[in-house]
Amino acid sequence: MLTLGIETSCDETACAVLEGQRVLRSSVVASSLRHHVRFGGVVPEIASRHHFALLDRVLEEALRRARARLKDIDLVAVTAGPGLIGALLVGVSFAKALAARLEVPAIGVNHLEAHLEANFIERERPAGPYVGLVVSGGHTVLVHHARKRFRVLGETQDDAAGEAFDKVAKILGLGYPGGPEIDRLARRGNPRAVAFRAGTLPGKLDFSFSGIKTAVLYHVRRHGVDASRRPDLCASFESAVVGDLADKTREACRRTGVRALAAGGGVVANTLLRRRLQDVARELRLDLYLSPFAFAIDNAAMIARAGAVRFREGRRGAPDLGADPHLGWS
Repeated sequence: MLTLGIETSCDETACAVLEGQRVLRSSVVASSLRHHVRFGGVVPEIASRHHFALLDRVLEEALRRARARLKDIDLVAVTAGPGLIGALLVGVSFAKALAARLEVPAIGVNHLEAHLEANFIERERPAGPYVGLVVSGGHTVLVHHARKRFRVLGETQDDAAGEAFDKVAKILGLGYPGGPEIDRLARRGNPRAVAFRAGTLPGKLDFSFSGIKTAVLYHVRRHGVDASRRPDLCASFESAVVGDLADKTREACRRTGVRALAAGGGVVANTLLRRRLQDVARELRLDLYLSPFAFAIDNAAMIARAGAVRFREGRRGAPDLGADPHLGWS
């Protein structure tokens, strides 16, 4: 079976062709990031127009690389949410029209679930339950997966980790997106230079990163910031955020008694976070699944994988398949 994946939830326009559930035939991503940089964040209208202009060309390139024809596609999987409503509507409308033309099923996929499925494109899925951590620009969430269903264990109550990275980068006079630049500078800094702390919610596994962003702002207002101090500030901020993510992930694994941990989303490309999750896995003797860098960012390979798995599990797309910017976990 060949599944065509379509991803248009934010600023990446992507298509991929997956054979079965694990053989990736192609994955093409066209980013509109350069159009958003001068605004310091994603502009929804620009993102939607980018999808509308490029989606057909991205599809053609994905088919060419997969050495497949449109009529070879057996299933169309598309991001139905969460995401920017305008961007989602472009992808869902395109997918439904294409599926109708080909007379094949179309299935909507939860973008966050797909970030975890990205780990299993080239590896076997854990045999039993696992804890999943999704850390992206707009989402930070811990889930427990068992019996083909997800249960949310904790999620951000304000800023997601990726948002905090971007906002702190702006405070420090760095570029957008902020995550890669903070990661780079933090490697040269002292993580104990400033005692920043992420928000704590006693007894809960929820996250709060708005306060630490404000703490960085106040520190810079009091002490200023120059090129010589940026590495220490980046390292101190990054250490606090990553430490909080790792600590709550560790606690989630302990509470649920799982033997496997999976992590996905753009922030999983962060060097320190990958090391800390590896430490958690060693400490608790867990099988660890970390998204490869190519699949950490938004892509359609993960959408194709999630769609193929859910279709095999018996789930089907409804005739009224639509876009939902606040789509919940299945």
